[in-house]
Amino acid sequence: MEQDADPLHETGGPRCGGAKRRFWPDLSGIHVLLIEDNIDTRVMVGETLQYCGAIVTTYESADKAMNDLTEIVPNVLICDLSMPGLDGLEFMLRLRGRHPEHGGTVPAIAITAYYEEFAAAAALEVGFDAYMTKPIKLEHLCALVQELAVTRS
Repeated sequence: MEQDADPLHETGGPRCGGAKRRFWPDLSGIHVLLIEDNIDTRVMVGETLQYCGAIVTTYESADKAMNDLTEIVPNVLICDLSMPGLDGLEFMLRLRGRHPEHGGTVPAIAITAYYEEFAAAAALEVGFDAYMTKPIKLEHLCALVQELAVTRS
């Protein structure tokens, strides 16, 4: 029995649908630490990154991630800004105060549902390298992960 062609693949790997077909970036070997309290967003982003080849470690809270960052130092960090307990801004302030071998200089992307300009400015001011608003454009997020991982390697 012949199967239909997989719409996500063309010679070379995953791509976006639509008239303009763009290939998803290859994130093979890139370790991403994802901190997101919303399970749907955490699963969607995590699975997309894995689909592109990334190694993904997920956390539902910044408190738990902060404890593990003494042992795990990812290539890129993605963190929600608005979470119960330790929020993304305070998390980043604490992280940037650490030595590089404990994650102090890891490239970081802030994600949030807030569209106000002050949220982006606050995220960049505390040490995030980039900022994205929800709903997240997954192709752009993956490309940004690749860009940050390459420029900091």
